[in-house]
Amino acid sequence: MYKIALVCENGASTGMVVKKMIAAAKSKGIAADIAAYPFTQMENFIQEKDAVLLGPQLAFKKDAARKSFPEYAEKIDTIAPMDFGMMNGDKILEDAIKLAEKQ
Repeated sequence: MYKIALVCENGASTGMVVKKMIAAAKSKGIAADIAAYPFTQMENFIQEKDAVLLGPQLAFKKDAARKSFPEYAEKIDTIAPMDFGMMNGDKILEDAIKLAEKQ
């Protein structure tokens, strides 16, 4: 099972992306635990996730997040703005799985 976190500031649009990703995983028969979390709470969940994707609005915080959590830096990335804007759950799920499998 893939454990995926989407990180945001407020969560409204990210919550919709989570739903699209869950639907994509279900349709493909992929076991995944996908949830949205606020950036300020990363220390509470990062150790238990396989992939941590920052929303495009937080892309500028990626380097800071990687420096704050160096032992988990390789599983932190950002969601492509186009995929996020189009709510492309299939593509974002695919990117998260690729990130998780790099570990």
